[in-house]
Amino acid sequence: MVYLKGVTAYGFKSFADKTNVTFVRGLTAIVGPNGSGKSNITDAIRWVLGEQSAKNLRGARMEDVIFSGALNRQPLNYAEVTLKLDNELKLIDSDPEIEVTRRLYRSGESEYFLNKNKVRLKDITDLFLDTGLGKEAFSIISQGKVDEILNAKAEDRRHLIEEAAGVLKYKKRKKETEAKLAETMGNLARVNDIIFDLEGRVEPLKMEAAIALEYQELTQEMKDADIQVTVFDIKQLKTDYSKLEQDIKEYEEMILLKQDKAARLEQRIAQTTEEKSVSAATLDELNDKLLELTEQIERNQGQYHLLTEKKDNHAASTDRLQRELTKLSQEITERKESQQESAELINEAKREVKQLRKEERTLEQKLTELNSDIEQLIEEARDSYYETLSEQTSSKNELKLIDRQIEQLTAYIESHQAVDNDSENYHEARQLYSQSEQQLIELEQQLTAARDDYKKESTNVSLIHQSYKEEEENLFKAYRYIEQLKSKHQSIVAMQAEYQGYFQGVRTVLKDTALSGIHGAVAELIDIDSKYQTALDIALGSQLQSIITEDEDSARMAIASLKKKKAGRATFLPLSTIRKRELPESVRQQLAAHDGFVGILSELITTDKRYQAVIQNLSGLTIIAESLTVANQLARVANYKYRIVTLDGNIVNPGGSMTGGSVSQPSILLKQKEEEQQLAEKINQYESSTKSLEKNVSALKEKLTESEQRVQTLRRQGEALAEERQEKMLDLTHLEQRLAQLKRANEAFNELSDRRMEQAQLKLQATALKQSMTSSEKELSMIQQKLEEYTAFRTDSRTHEKEVSASLNDVRSRRIIQEERLKYQEEQSEQMSHHIKKFDQQMTELSEQNEMTSVEEITAKISELSAELSDMQSMRTTVEQQLALLKTTMQEQEELLNYARHDYNEAMRQISGLENGIGQMKSQYSRIDVQLENLIYHLLEDYHMTFEAAAIDYADFTDIESLRKRVKLTKASIEELGPVNIGAIKQYEEVEKRYDFLTEQESDLLAAKATLETIIRDMDKEVTARFTDTFKQVQENFHQVFSELFGGGTGELTLNSDDLLTAGVEMMVEPPGKKRQHLTLLSGGERALTAVALLFSILKVRSAPFVILDEVEAALDEANVVRFGNYLQTLSGDTQFIVITHRKGTMEAADRLYGVTMQNSGITQLVSVNLNELNQEKVKELTR
Repeated sequence: MVYLKGVTAYGFKSFADKTNVTFVRGLTAIVGPNGSGKSNITDAIRWVLGEQSAKNLRGARMEDVIFSGALNRQPLNYAEVTLKLDNELKLIDSDPEIEVTRRLYRSGESEYFLNKNKVRLKDITDLFLDTGLGKEAFSIISQGKVDEILNAKAEDRRHLIEEAAGVLKYKKRKKETEAKLAETMGNLARVNDIIFDLEGRVEPLKMEAAIALEYQELTQEMKDADIQVTVFDIKQLKTDYSKLEQDIKEYEEMILLKQDKAARLEQRIAQTTEEKSVSAATLDELNDKLLELTEQIERNQGQYHLLTEKKDNHAASTDRLQRELTKLSQEITERKESQQESAELINEAKREVKQLRKEERTLEQKLTELNSDIEQLIEEARDSYYETLSEQTSSKNELKLIDRQIEQLTAYIESHQAVDNDSENYHEARQLYSQSEQQLIELEQQLTAARDDYKKESTNVSLIHQSYKEEEENLFKAYRYIEQLKSKHQSIVAMQAEYQGYFQGVRTVLKDTALSGIHGAVAELIDIDSKYQTALDIALGSQLQSIITEDEDSARMAIASLKKKKAGRATFLPLSTIRKRELPESVRQQLAAHDGFVGILSELITTDKRYQAVIQNLSGLTIIAESLTVANQLARVANYKYRIVTLDGNIVNPGGSMTGGSVSQPSILLKQKEEEQQLAEKINQYESSTKSLEKNVSALKEKLTESEQRVQTLRRQGEALAEERQEKMLDLTHLEQRLAQLKRANEAFNELSDRRMEQAQLKLQATALKQSMTSSEKELSMIQQKLEEYTAFRTDSRTHEKEVSASLNDVRSRRIIQEERLKYQEEQSEQMSHHIKKFDQQMTELSEQNEMTSVEEITAKISELSAELSDMQSMRTTVEQQLALLKTTMQEQEELLNYARHDYNEAMRQISGLENGIGQMKSQYSRIDVQLENLIYHLLEDYHMTFEAAAIDYADFTDIESLRKRVKLTKASIEELGPVNIGAIKQYEEVEKRYDFLTEQESDLLAAKATLETIIRDMDKEVTARFTDTFKQVQENFHQVFSELFGGGTGELTLNSDDLLTAGVEMMVEPPGKKRQHLTLLSGGERALTAVALLFSILKVRSAPFVILDEVEAALDEANVVRFGNYLQTLSGDTQFIVITHRKGTMEAADRLYGVTMQNSGITQLVSVNLNELNQEKVKELTR
């Protein structure tokens, strides 16, 4: 088998240094980071195999493949790639080792070498023909190639099967044979043309007269038919014109009617919408009123039930109140009696106290008299004691009262302890409410601004969209006009390429590329202003078709070729022999001084310097004048020695004879050239303006996209702000409710604070009282001790005083007891007065309550409430009826609104349709107008007739289509006649001999034609047989390989035609678990795997020497990558694979791994690893 031994690259793309890549049989993987130059290896192989497209090599120009320099590295002047193939088995008709080299210089020169021998590109492509290699073969597959295979037309996909079938050499031979056949056919056609020409020259004079007559007849026939067709077309267009005017008028009237209807509908919609709004407002009011009535009824019903229950309980309440009044009356009586008794006891106690005080004073006086000093001390001590004891008693009572108050306050504070937290929360909530309120105001402002921005931007989008559509329409119009110009230009270029309008002999020489030294016809090589074209055409005539050659030898070779081919005659102007001719300077000066002198024809012609002598030879003695009168005057000045041609084509010949009259259009040769140049300039101008339009359209599109995106962004911002505002309003509502709760809690907190302060003050008072009581107890103890001392002293010193003292004590004791009793009786009396007052108040309240709860009052209130309830229920029924009626009305309004909107939309749609129709009709109207103008101009320009005159003279129409065909046929017949020469044709005998010779040549060419056709048929049979056999094998393989790679599913290849020579190859696949579908519907991974399946199917039929796969499995998942790698290993026994990859599964399947790096910026380097020599762990490590 043939396999790729290696590639050597120098100066190619990123291979700045000479780089050798050695490949082994089996599978070689090339890996490396993106941008390191992996795919440059693929490009190098593709390039050396003959790739001519810089685009396919990922460049703009072919010179881009030459290393362009990098950091610290200069650019190189050429790129060179050498491909080495092992051909030991001689599967390719060449040496055992094949070395192919391609070299490209920066100057653009390219060289090819085969085994170090310089060859042509054709030799390289022929060498690899039908081997599976070559720039277009299936041996190099990249990611782009995968899509190209799948997206290709069925006819283009056929090329892969043909490559595998080995029929390309037959197709090439067939092409060469067809070229020979075409050449034979061309020669045969030329021979036929010459024979035909000669047949027309057998009897020169007679034939020339016949041809001239036939020319006139055909011209007149074509004129008559063409005028009739033109008149018919104008009338038809005028009829269409009138009909369009009427149709447009009818459409405009229909639009007015529809617009009037739409206006009425719009007014109806507005009116109904307003009525619906009023109904909706009324509906809301009625709903509010119904709700208010319902709530009032519920309140009155509750009060009604309460009063009814009160009425039912009235009797029991009356008895209870009466009993309570009686009881209170008895209690008051008893209290008053006790108060009276107490008053008597008080009076008696007062009298007794008075008497005891009197006795006490007497005894005190007596005791004083007995021992005034000691008694005074004892009295002072005793007074101090009683005073201190009284204070202590008051403090104890006050302390008990304070303790009770403190207990009450403590219980209150404990029960309201939670108010503390609520108070703190109240202040926080208040602050949060203020913040939220401010945020809501800001949100409202932002939302208003966002809505304003949205409206402005929406308006801006509409304006930009309108501008974009207008500019886009102008661009499309420009495109269409440029296409029309290009089509016309291409048509003229094609006519020029075919040398239409030239004589047969001239055409044959100009098209014969084998002839050397041919510069071209005079008409090709000159330019002249359009205003001088008629003069030039008349002056030079058939000399415009003279051929300029390098020298006489070139002219002789061309004449010999014409003779050999019997292809007619031509005039030749060798540059080496033709000399220029000029007017004498004196004559030039005399002519230049004369008014109406235009110039010398040779000086009016623009041409290359090389041809100046020829042009001066042809036209250096031809004078151009403005008019025939001026030409006569100039002829006299020049003594009638030179030919003078006027701008309108009249001639004053040397000697004084004149030639003139009407002239037709300038020569088609000059007209074509001028028109081609004008069209080229127009195309350039319009393409330039189109680029400006494209930029405008692109800019508007970008602006429109940006504006639309801004509109969407603003819309989303507005929606987000509206949602945020709604949420903030809900938060504020919740905060208001929370604040109301917390406000009440705050008031309770303030009350609690007051209680706490009061509690603290009471505690301070209690502490002070306790301290005072402690001091009083100490003071009492001291006073008690002093009294005991004083008493002992008095006992020891004055025994007599005991009796007095005893009496005094007894009196005092009784006085004190009596005072205490008096005090008690007064307190009891005061309490009784308080109870009596309280009982009186209760009596009053019970009496009032008894008066308020009379049966009559309750009954009256119940009747009043019953009447109110009846009125309210009646009002509610009325409101409910009004609501039902209003809802029905609103439903009817909605239906009317929907109908009106539907009718309005339908009317607007019809208006739009009518306006579109008018637009189309106006466009057609304009086209008809242009056609009419062109046809009328055609009559005036070509036949000097007005439409009115032509319509009178050519009113009789026969079959118009027959007339059209007659115009074409007669025009073609006139063109076939060629130029009509009135002069005699030389020597009838020579023409007859030549005719016999050409007839014999015709027979030989017909025999050669038959032989070539037989060869083509035989090759077609061979191609058909080989293609059919290969296609069937690939078809079977594809079904199998597809199923194996996909793990199921089916893949089919079919032909889209019964013609096996041109039938395209269609692919239909059905991945596992999916329906059969077209290739365009597959995922990226499925598409890649399908293309790989087709490649493997072809390789099974005919293995290529080597196959390069450039990241074709990039879109596959890991499982498919593993299957892909395994399949490569299976096929690598017969085919050598070089795979550029990033995938681990593919790397693991490789026999050798090349690592591509770019350590220096812009320069690729390679590292090679033989995976077969590494253990499995090392392989896994490298492929991670």
